[in-house]
Amino acid sequence: MFERSKKAALPLKRLIAVAAVPALLFAVLSLSALTGPGEAMYLLSNDGPVHVDDLEGSVFLTDGASGLVSRTSGSELTLTPGLVVTVVHQEQQYTTVSQGETLDDLLARMEVEASPLEMAAVSFPEGGIHVEIGGQFVFYEHISNITEHETVYRYDDSKPDWQETVVQEGYDGEYTEVYEIIYEDGRRTARQLIDVIDVEPQSTIIERGTIANFANNDDSVSNITTNEDGTGVITLENGQTVTFSSMRTMRGTAYTTGGSVGTRTASGTAVHVGVVAVDRNVLPLGTKVYVVSNDGMYNYGFAIAEDTGVRGNTIDLYMDTNSQCIQFGVRECSVYILD
Repeated sequence: MFERSKKAALPLKRLIAVAAVPALLFAVLSLSALTGPGEAMYLLSNDGPVHVDDLEGSVFLTDGASGLVSRTSGSELTLTPGLVVTVVHQEQQYTTVSQGETLDDLLARMEVEASPLEMAAVSFPEGGIHVEIGGQFVFYEHISNITEHETVYRYDDSKPDWQETVVQEGYDGEYTEVYEIIYEDGRRTARQLIDVIDVEPQSTIIERGTIANFANNDDSVSNITTNEDGTGVITLENGQTVTFSSMRTMRGTAYTTGGSVGTRTASGTAVHVGVVAVDRNVLPLGTKVYVVSNDGMYNYGFAIAEDTGVRGNTIDLYMDTNSQCIQFGVRECSVYILD
């Protein structure tokens, strides 16, 4: 038994054109560019083969390719039993359950008679079968060319060499031409370009550090191990390790910009947290250090000696504000000299 109800014909989009022979028997050709995700469709005609020779990418389907259809021969479409079948013809909608028959037999059982000039579009939505019979169908063919995106590396000489940061996610470019294809009375009557979609590729940009045996100023330290000869290893919470050649106790002070202090260091770099000023006769410019106060109140972190302006065994820590400098004051610090 089947149910019949009044319903307007549904529009069909992104269908696959299929060569057919009379009596709705067929030889299947599919075009993947016209299918949607998880969707398979076929166009069958009573008026001789549908000409699809200029559609690229055609392949023969094999048994079970759609999961819903099997082929008992090269010219018959056999429907898997137990599926809900909806047939739309001349604004009438019919519903039944497939019985493992061919499409011809199913339509005959439902007493649906297609004229010699009508075509059947068969689609397989999830858990069912949809058949639409009519004299005209509109298909949309998408022809795409993909341009792979590039990966570009930028280098930051203020970051450790183990650090990589993706600063821009990339994507492939795609040039797509959309063609509208019209079939009427079993034959293709028109094919025209209706849209062009041109998406330029965007590069992935990755920033890499370049400083060996170093860490970011605010990277957390989980452990410091000192050997008998004064060398040792600083282990970060992220698992990275930094080695040092010695540790010395120095008088720690703090400074910031303003007044007679400019924004450029003696090395020519911009001042920022992670820059320390030293007496170059005590610590050469460019020396990498890790600084903590001996009272345990301040962990200045990893820094580079890029500025001058102090004398003797003093290390001057750059801070963002004057109030931070006042709060720090003068403190005895442990300064680890990195390799």
